[in-house]
Amino acid sequence: MFWFSDNKYKTKDSLDKYEKLEKLVWDFFMEEIPKLGFEQREGQEDMALDICYSIKEKKHTIVEAGVGIGKSYAYIVPLLCYNLLFNKPILIATSTIALQEQLIKDVKKICSYIKHRPEIILAKGMTHFACRKRADEYFKDNNKINEEDEVLYQYVQNGIVDKRFINLEINDDMWENVSIKSTDHSKCEYFKTCRFMRLRNDMLETKGVILCNQDLLTVHFQKLRKGHRGLLSENIDLIVIDEAHNLEDKVRNSLIESYSKNSIKTLIKESRNGIKKVSIKNSLDLEIKNANDILNLLFLELERQIKVQIKENLKLKNNDIERFFVNVEDIKILIYKIQKQIKIIYEKVQFYSDSNLSEEIIESLADLDLFLNNILDENSNDLFWMAKNRSVEIFSCPKNIDKEIRKLYFDKTKTTILTSATIADKNKGDEKDRYEYFIKNTGFKIEDGFLSSPKYSPFNYNKNAMIYCAENMPHPTYERENFIKRGTEEIIKLIDITKGKALILFTSKNDLNEVYNILNKKNLGYNLLRQSMSSSQDEILDEFKKDEDSILLATGTFWEGIDIPGKALSNLIIFRLPFPVPDPIIEYKKNTSKDFLMEVSVPYMIVKLRQGIGRLIRKDNDNGIVAILDSRIASNSNSRYKDVVFDSIPIKNRSSNIEDMRKFYNGHL
Repeated sequence: MFWFSDNKYKTKDSLDKYEKLEKLVWDFFMEEIPKLGFEQREGQEDMALDICYSIKEKKHTIVEAGVGIGKSYAYIVPLLCYNLLFNKPILIATSTIALQEQLIKDVKKICSYIKHRPEIILAKGMTHFACRKRADEYFKDNNKINEEDEVLYQYVQNGIVDKRFINLEINDDMWENVSIKSTDHSKCEYFKTCRFMRLRNDMLETKGVILCNQDLLTVHFQKLRKGHRGLLSENIDLIVIDEAHNLEDKVRNSLIESYSKNSIKTLIKESRNGIKKVSIKNSLDLEIKNANDILNLLFLELERQIKVQIKENLKLKNNDIERFFVNVEDIKILIYKIQKQIKIIYEKVQFYSDSNLSEEIIESLADLDLFLNNILDENSNDLFWMAKNRSVEIFSCPKNIDKEIRKLYFDKTKTTILTSATIADKNKGDEKDRYEYFIKNTGFKIEDGFLSSPKYSPFNYNKNAMIYCAENMPHPTYERENFIKRGTEEIIKLIDITKGKALILFTSKNDLNEVYNILNKKNLGYNLLRQSMSSSQDEILDEFKKDEDSILLATGTFWEGIDIPGKALSNLIIFRLPFPVPDPIIEYKKNTSKDFLMEVSVPYMIVKLRQGIGRLIRKDNDNGIVAILDSRIASNSNSRYKDVVFDSIPIKNRSSNIEDMRKFYNGHL
């Protein structure tokens, strides 16, 4: 593969290095890979050379890499060679810790192959670490600690402060009491031995390899954009975003602001503590009481709004809503009142506070006032919604995340490579057409970028897999009760084909629980596992893998990122198509789209569906069946999108006859 480019702005030395980079990468995949006993894969080689081109031309790049081509090697090799030749740090950001842990192993292997030993850092934020000082304060002041808490304290005292290496089930409340909070550590007695501070320093100074999550990288870019010191080395000019299909959500999550009743009350209380003059402190007490009374009324009204929306959704048999709309008209007066109280407190704190925390508190009060202003502003650039776990919280984020991603990730100071097994929402047209949904949602600059052609999986899907689409099923929303009943009957037939060995993916926890309860009463003779929100994903996956005939019902994160090769997963059942759930973010997209169904809803569904189906075939000798129990894409459906969906799925071998699935599966035993 040869690339022609305008090199007049590059020096002879840099040109030599870029040519050497391409040669090192070419030699690795052409000569070293066979020597190491690995199979040569055309898609992997093409992807690696495309990345070399992107590095040389400083072009942001999108490249979809199908399951099985070895995409991690395809980008790690060029990155490590770049690090070797240019002595600059390189960065890989993912959306899951599981992939980060796998990448550490891959990076170390490739380093040994090419005889290059850069520093390798797994960069994490302070919420992942316990604070020795805070743990001392909490456990010394708390006389009611139990045996498990004592074990946690022993870990911390022994210097094991990374949550990942603390072999305990730690509840969120406990971790909140001992995790690192402050960013000013210089006066801490444990400063010199603090593992987090050592890591933070390494993150800033390394010339090696940094692995992190997309959230941390986004915060780093935000800090740089505001003119502040970043969390990572400012010399990074080459990054890879793996699992890039999650980038929009990850950037949105990192830009979210949120307030609960208690967080606002705590801020107000801390602002009072920053004032030393007793008379001024006392004069604030009445203002703080008034503020707290108004907050109680405000959050009582927000809770009422959530209950109304839950009730309305229950009529539609949908209780999986996590984001709720804010009815601003009903809270306007209360917001004006709380703003008035906040301003009074703000002015007194600003004038009288002489605490070390005063600057931070004053800034936090100003941020809260701006947040409240934006709720009332009809032309605000932010979206607002509510959620309720233990208490009601109100959230905001920028409306146009694509513009934020563009500013943060696609400037001229760096080269950003975006990759995933599922980026395209179509399988026809040129790369611009195929990547259209992703380009639109990430603000990718086509004029400054390179759209690499998708690198297709080497697996023989049509030989090793068959897809079943149930016909004449009740509508999953409008006829939900009947759909649950009929869907469960289909599941029982499908399970009988493979004698268990099934993963059933749901879009709704409510659907999952109802189907589980029905199946559980049938005494099918298989170990029936259900994803639990309270237990770890790893534990239930280990049980599913060990008991090859078991059946696992799951949702959420189980649609992507889990890797179960072999017989344990021979039957993948999609209960209903994963369309987006209506919420304020989706509603905004709906209101700004010309054709919401085909521009937003269907592309979103296709990317997630492809992720789900991708769980079945993980190795070239895997085989099995996929079933979609949603008749909206059945052959007799008149939906506008059924052909687009099946074009995008790698398995073309399909049937609407369940007996065909039995013959296919039995033929592969």
